[in-house]
Amino acid sequence: MDNRTRLFFSLILVVSLVVIGISGYSIIEGWSFIESLYMTFITLTTVGFSEVRPLSDGGRIFTVFFLVLGLGTAGFGLSTVVGYVFEGSMAQAMRERKMELFRRKITKHFIICGFGDVAHEVVAEFHRHKVPCVVIDKNPESAKHMPDDSFVFITGDASDESILEKARISEATGLVAALPDDAGNLFVVLTARQMNEKLQIVARATDEKSAKKILKAGANRVVTPNQIAGRRMASSVLRPQVVNFLDVAVESGNLSMRIEEFPITESSPLVGRTLRDTNIGQVTGAVILAIVGPDGETRYNPANGMNLASVVIQGKDVLIAMGSEQQLLQLEGVVGNSLPKRTTK
Repeated sequence: MDNRTRLFFSLILVVSLVVIGISGYSIIEGWSFIESLYMTFITLTTVGFSEVRPLSDGGRIFTVFFLVLGLGTAGFGLSTVVGYVFEGSMAQAMRERKMELFRRKITKHFIICGFGDVAHEVVAEFHRHKVPCVVIDKNPESAKHMPDDSFVFITGDASDESILEKARISEATGLVAALPDDAGNLFVVLTARQMNEKLQIVARATDEKSAKKILKAGANRVVTPNQIAGRRMASSVLRPQVVNFLDVAVESGNLSMRIEEFPITESSPLVGRTLRDTNIGQVTGAVILAIVGPDGETRYNPANGMNLASVVIQGKDVLIAMGSEQQLLQLEGVVGNSLPKRTTK
């Protein structure tokens, strides 16, 4: 049973014990209600005051059993009260205080709206990659399912501006609208886009018709879980080895090979140069799979005979690269700091 039930049960035991004591002394000794009540409490509290009147043998035997029963009940009640205070309301207050302090400092985080089945997977993935985020859900019980205290939980309506302000949407990097209904996600996207124009918004939709509306409302990308699940199942049957490879490269927790993306800033030393000129592959060992422009489209067309190595890198491009942990770390340094020296044979 939980702490609240135990507390209620212990209170019933204490009241029942008092009734038993009063009844026992009244019947055995023939005392008045006040005398029996007084004797009951000095026996339970073991304060050592003198008896109201000399006890008969039956009264002494009753007092022995009553004292043993009272000590057991008192021990149970005390442990219950301590558990309720430190594991219940006080612990909850401490968690909320800690969460509030963390919320006030959090920046460059992600906001997850809703905590259903899809959001559970999003939170698990963010936790695995140690990404800071704030979860908003109407059900306060959802807070118990957070992976750890690093996840801020806010109870409320995610489409409410005051709730989004509490989640520090102005300081956020992205938002995931994962409510179970399309109308709710549509309102969340509309509100969030008005409050932060630079926010990266990904939303859930049940069908293509709803997805188009949510995109028009301001989402950068809309995911249809049923469609993705169907395509994944088909790919697992038609191209099982490709799917297995991508699982290892993208989702494996013990990574020997990973696929990551590297945004190119306007000040990056790669801007204005081709992959062939920068010599990235030879120095870092990472394989550049694609160069994606700001519009989300790849920046080369094999049909026109264009080679990826000959594409000029521009600001706001994103490099999609594959490699080991060390290779990708070297690539990250190249993207942000300095060009590698070209080796000569």
